[in-house]
Amino acid sequence: MSGSDQETSRISAAGRAQRGAVQDRLLLKRDDAVTIVERLRETHADITGHAFLLKLDALIVRLGVKWDSKAGLVFDHLKTNFEKHYLEPNWCVAINGDAWLVMVPQLSPRKGALAVADMWRDLCGFFVGDMSAVEVPLHDVLVEDVDKLLIAKIDLGTYVGPCENDAGPLKARLGRVHNDAGEAGPEVGGLANAVSIQRPLIVAATVAYAGRTLKVASSVEPLFEMKKMVMIGHRLEAMVMENLDNALLDRKHLANLDWNLREQIDMVNIDQGLKLLRMRTAEQRKMIMVVPAAFSTFASARARQKITAEVAKAAAEMGLKVLFEVRGLDGVPPHRVLEIVSMIKPFCMTAVGSVNADRKTIAGLNKCGLSGVCIEYDGVRRDEAVLQEYLATLAAAAKLSAGACMVQGFDNYRQMAVARLAGVTHASMKTAALMSPKGAAHAGARATEGLRENEVALPGMLPET
Repeated sequence: MSGSDQETSRISAAGRAQRGAVQDRLLLKRDDAVTIVERLRETHADITGHAFLLKLDALIVRLGVKWDSKAGLVFDHLKTNFEKHYLEPNWCVAINGDAWLVMVPQLSPRKGALAVADMWRDLCGFFVGDMSAVEVPLHDVLVEDVDKLLIAKIDLGTYVGPCENDAGPLKARLGRVHNDAGEAGPEVGGLANAVSIQRPLIVAATVAYAGRTLKVASSVEPLFEMKKMVMIGHRLEAMVMENLDNALLDRKHLANLDWNLREQIDMVNIDQGLKLLRMRTAEQRKMIMVVPAAFSTFASARARQKITAEVAKAAAEMGLKVLFEVRGLDGVPPHRVLEIVSMIKPFCMTAVGSVNADRKTIAGLNKCGLSGVCIEYDGVRRDEAVLQEYLATLAAAAKLSAGACMVQGFDNYRQMAVARLAGVTHASMKTAALMSPKGAAHAGARATEGLRENEVALPGMLPET
């Protein structure tokens, strides 16, 4: 499924939640909530109508005081019967001790709903007898956040699931979405606006100096506070590519660029990033924007004055707090870092320093006026235990040196869940998947899908520990 097809499907799912049913939010009270949500998102089971939630309230009431002793048997019965008929990738899991989440991609949405309804009737018949007079407590599921679901009651008499031929009131046409080019697309259900389900846009420009031309593709990466795993803002992030062959420049190549060229990249990225933020609603923008630029850029009085003025104006217009991220601090003397940080501090909420993932380098940022250390995730594949150990070491060094540990560029929610356990305080999901140089020109096609963004009070200073 292409990026545009995924977007269309997700918007269709948003439309189906408007079909007259009352929507409720369900918080997943499990340590592996992020993993469950990621499985739904990766398979698109929620947006294609193959995910259902069975609430067991009525059964619990009927069992009364027996529920505590029967609960384990109830869920074992559901799981055993389900797995007799439906093998992987079909899947089920107990939720919150009083509900059951089912994913049945091998069946159509309607057949899946009817199959789960049959499982409910069989369950009731086994434990308490006939409950046909009770309406089947079956709900449609749509992912809302890293630990939350949107659920809507299903009427089995009319439910057909997402359908391309839906018409009239079944598709509440309350808003428009935008395609990758930023053009208005077909009107879609209001839930698309309610939960900000849209792929981030990527815009690009070229910069040139001394005969070298580069492309700067900018996006706004979602930034998360890790203690509550909630989104608090965006990072204005750039991908830089050679103009001739679209080869993607990594951190090392960027550090070796001529300072004039690097300054142009930073200025273009900030300008493009602010434009992208202005295109979002206030609810979508959240509370903070991370504005990155190289140490050499901030050290230029002309560039620093332009950045602080433009960012301050944009922040006032959009009601956002500003976090400056000073990049390329590897090897910079601490007194020079402190000098530059002191110059930009009056224009932001706080500042963090970005360095390589090296404990000695991180330790060098101590007493530099920074509120945290930002580290770029290296993308190396690690199992969860190794990843947690790796991140825990970096987080401990960052907290000892500057207070907060921000990790930029995670690939998925599972990595973020591990990072939270490792002590990382803030993190961002990268907009595009890791790309080969040849694929860099098509970065927009793999932009991170929309996340449900919860409001949380942003602490006055990073970090929150």
